[in-house]
Amino acid sequence: MFILEEENRELFDRVQEQNLNRQYELLTNCIEIGLMKGPGSFDKYLLWALNHVAVANLSQFGGRFRKEPIYVGNHKPSHFNEVDDWMDRFISTIQENWCIWSVTELAA
Repeated sequence: MFILEEENRELFDRVQEQNLNRQYELLTNCIEIGLMKGPGSFDKYLLWALNHVAVANLSQFGGRFRKEPIYVGNHKPSHFNEVDDWMDRFISTIQENWCIWSVTELAA
């Protein structure tokens, strides 16, 4: 079940705002757990959960990696068949460098 912005702007905006609040609460919990448990707490399931909460009732595809092409201005993102592998590499890089890189480097 989802609402499109074109169908009802007021309801769409309200759902989006509520999603942001839920995502913020989830993220603050994740940060607290991450500070206690370290790099193992950061994984693709965390990213999926944050994305799902952000777009709940606004998109059918929240909480999973894309399976279709997208275009962002002049930028052409990686082919959708490569997304799972790239995300696994990204997460591994973060986990492997958790104690080596500065917080700024990790955030970047």
